[in-house]
Amino acid sequence: MRALRRLDRVLRVDDPVLSPAVLDGPSIEQIAYDLRRLDHQRRTGPTQQSEKWLAAVQSAYDERLCLACRCLGLPEHLRPLEGMDRDLERLRVEHELQAAGLALR
Repeated sequence: MRALRRLDRVLRVDDPVLSPAVLDGPSIEQIAYDLRRLDHQRRTGPTQQSEKWLAAVQSAYDERLCLACRCLGLPEHLRPLEGMDRDLERLRVEHELQAAGLALR
């Protein structure tokens, strides 16, 4: 129940007109589905994974995290970060999205 109230607060919009960027992008449901699929791929991909394949899946996952944050109005700083800093920000963003009611797993 608490998560639903928080999601309601996050989704509450003072201006009823949505920006064209939000209207042109994928729905939050599609983004959530993509996040779950990409998360599964990065955790259980082929046993002979190449570094390029893993990097591509991780990059796609991070892009969908950014899209989800934009849709829900949550702050994120994934793009400028690298290495451990990016990993920590990814965990923070995942937590914020889950707290807002988005099922990532």
